[in-house]
Amino acid sequence: MTDKLLLALLAVITLSACSGTTEDLVRLPETPPSSVLIRNTAVFDPASGARREGLDVSIRNGLITSISPASQSPAAADQVIDGSGATLLPGLIDMHSHVGFSSAPRWQPELPDPARNLRAYLYSGVTTVLDLGGMDNQIFDLRARTASGALPGPRLFAAGPIITTTGGHPVAVLDKFAPWWIRWYIKKHQTREVGSADAARATVAEVAGLGADVIKLAVDRIPESTPRIANEVLRAAVAEARARQLRAVAHVGSVEDAIDAAEAGVSLWVHGVYKQRIPDEQIGQLAAFGIPMVVTMAVFENYALLGREPRQATALERETVPAKTLAAFDAVPESDPDSAFFRPYLDLLHAQRLHWRDNVRRLHAAGVTILAGSDMQAGVFPGAGLHRELDLLVESGLSPA
Repeated sequence: MTDKLLLALLAVITLSACSGTTEDLVRLPETPPSSVLIRNTAVFDPASGARREGLDVSIRNGLITSISPASQSPAAADQVIDGSGATLLPGLIDMHSHVGFSSAPRWQPELPDPARNLRAYLYSGVTTVLDLGGMDNQIFDLRARTASGALPGPRLFAAGPIITTTGGHPVAVLDKFAPWWIRWYIKKHQTREVGSADAARATVAEVAGLGADVIKLAVDRIPESTPRIANEVLRAAVAEARARQLRAVAHVGSVEDAIDAAEAGVSLWVHGVYKQRIPDEQIGQLAAFGIPMVVTMAVFENYALLGREPRQATALERETVPAKTLAAFDAVPESDPDSAFFRPYLDLLHAQRLHWRDNVRRLHAAGVTILAGSDMQAGVFPGAGLHRELDLLVESGLSPA
């Protein structure tokens, strides 16, 4: 079966499976108004951290033209929105997503609905998303369609397929959990396995040619028994990315991963150090690299508590996630044939969960830039997951602003 035929079949199955569950969370107007006036709202200024009330916000042709006291604003506009009792925020940015994934649990799988995921982001106030691992025959098309306005969604940046070592993450997880009939197809388009520096350079060149905005490299081991990319291969991939004016992003899990990735020249740590408490003497070492970190505590919290504590849905999750999907997380199977494979990893997450806050607190105090990302996947919902992440960052010592 050809890729195009299989993709068409999957599209038909997706439309059939999702009919009746993809109600529009947001809609594009048939004729966008040339002028909009939001009356009598509060406005949050992230630069100062101040919230100012009683303001009118005038927008013309998609750009804010003025923010002024209500008594001084223009009297009319094509569309007037009453902002009383609300607060206008800048668009949020999710620095780690997988918009082509499903958020349903693996024991009650659902086919992904990327269009709905994108609308959920907008509904939740997320207007920019960095996708760090998507199907090469899907994610760049989604990016183009959102950019053109054909598909409602946030501004989308994409890495495309994840570059990893032979048999490394996420290949081992896909081998275990992806349905047998589609596993080969997902691995082919979701990942690139490289075993040498030459292969890494050639693969980065290929992914760059597909239109990647960044290059995603997997350094972390999930589970621990999987192989890890060699440092010389990692360095070759980063150097090739730089030669093509692209930043390299590294999925890390330990202090060793973070240091190796930093010394290879990556521009962003994804997930940060979540497998251990960072020794105090290494906080300064990590900070000295000047690399920002997306810590994605929401996804690890989700897995750490899976089957251990009841999952309490947030108001935003109840508004954006089908009730059937939310309910599926209330009934974690008592016996799981795959537990021997994944249980040690889940136990590690549960044992380390309080260290995540401590790591973030100390890194932030040392000057590391902490970025917000949710890592949308099973149990981490588009848009709503970022709001959980923001709560966890505040728990970790960052101010709400």
